[in-house]
Amino acid sequence: MQTFYVKPEDSRPDFRLVLAFVWGDDTDCDTDGNSHNPASRDWTKLYAQNRARPTELFEVYPTSEEPLVLTVESEHAWLAAAVAFLLTESTGGSVSTEFAGKFGASELLHPWLDGFDVSAAWNRFRASPFQRSTLEDPYPYLRG
Repeated sequence: MQTFYVKPEDSRPDFRLVLAFVWGDDTDCDTDGNSHNPASRDWTKLYAQNRARPTELFEVYPTSEEPLVLTVESEHAWLAAAVAFLLTESTGGSVSTEFAGKFGASELLHPWLDGFDVSAAWNRFRASPFQRSTLEDPYPYLRG
């Protein structure tokens, strides 16, 4: 199990943007978490599994509430690193390989990304309709 710790400095992205970054918007995923609204940016728990490749799953949960430290885990190091990378970058936060370790920039994760195409992931992230989601309009792609 690969584990990373992320100290976010700002709210998280819509959880569906995490899926877009990692697998793409069209990937069928099983998810669970504590997002009170699909577009919430205050979530702290997220479980996601790629249904087409069931061994690809990750979990995010709080290790500490104050300050907020999120644990990111997956059996696949690249997947844990990709999720931790996005959360670190999108929240202006920092990341560590140890809870009590030194936290630093997302570049720390590069050795674990193992061929994950970060540039393509950012393109998926930026092109996702969930960039436009709000609490009032959590499903922007349904508008005509």
